[in-house]
Amino acid sequence: MPDTSFEFPLMHGFPPFYTRQPTEATWESQIGQWSQVILNYARHHRIFKLDLQQSTSPGGSDLFENTKIKRRLSFETLQEIIQAMTVQGTAEWEHGPKGPKDHAYIFWRRPEEWATLIWEWVNTNGLNNTVVTLYEITEGDLSEGQEFYGIDSQVLIMAIKVLVKRGDAQLLEGNEGYMGVKFFG
Repeated sequence: MPDTSFEFPLMHGFPPFYTRQPTEATWESQIGQWSQVILNYARHHRIFKLDLQQSTSPGGSDLFENTKIKRRLSFETLQEIIQAMTVQGTAEWEHGPKGPKDHAYIFWRRPEEWATLIWEWVNTNGLNNTVVTLYEITEGDLSEGQEFYGIDSQVLIMAIKVLVKRGDAQLLEGNEGYMGVKFFG
């Protein structure tokens, strides 16, 4: 059953919104409107990654389908919208720009913003010069109530890599990939 607590904009009930518009200026406006709806919806539902194929299939997502007006966005049109979002920095293809364009990370907060929130949490909780597991960051008692609590593991890694680049952290690898992070003082 769809979550009715998200309030869609009026445009979501406008049939042409679901069809790629042929005029370039109209299409650019449509991309902007879809991008904003996608970001707002993802933030509301805490969606970090989108499966484009599943989302645009019948009954896949109330975000891309309006059953009242019997309209659904096509997979190809959504790919174009997400591609535009990657240029804006609000999305990233899961397998990079050359991989298949069927899954994308949606950045309702960019990795740099997540990094700042995590860094503030580290400083507030005195976790400088300590090693913290990725689990502790996403599911631990100290992170409960934080906006990054429950964050997608890959988006977390992107954020930590921002901190590594800033010289504030070091990612620690184990046998099964990244296991933790050391935060510096």
